[in-house]
Amino acid sequence: MRITSFAFLFALLFGPSATTAAAQEAVRLVLFPLEFVNYSLEPVREDERLRLRLAEAELRRLLAAKGYALVDPAPVLAKVAFYASLRECNGCELDLARELSAEQAALAWVGKTSNLILDITLRIADAHTGRLVHKGSVAIRSNTDESWLRGVRYLIDNVVFATRP
Repeated sequence: MRITSFAFLFALLFGPSATTAAAQEAVRLVLFPLEFVNYSLEPVREDERLRLRLAEAELRRLLAAKGYALVDPAPVLAKVAFYASLRECNGCELDLARELSAEQAALAWVGKTSNLILDITLRIADAHTGRLVHKGSVAIRSNTDESWLRGVRYLIDNVVFATRP
């Protein structure tokens, strides 16, 4: 009985402050603009360009809901434009993230195989070590606003941040 009381008292005194401090220190994450990777023979359409911005906005919303402190990439967008693709620049996104004082860097892209077959990928890395913190990809069917948004939501909730038993 005495050990149980001591454990309860210890948790009461020290537990909440540790939890509160952790909650106040959200990880600073920069999500760079989503990329569109067109593997199909079709030209990129204007509705796809708009849909990419829609998916990016939803991804930002979901990452903020997961507790990230999102860092605005605007100060480095001129440097981002220098690269054909941040996915293939050998870690340049990490340098850009550190320049923004972000702790983690997120890259996401939509790949289009055809108008029916697409995929959405997210990769989050530690800005200092380059180690992948989270990653995942989902395949979606149909090239519509609804399918892209459902894909982004599924990616976040059921792949990248899924709780595993």
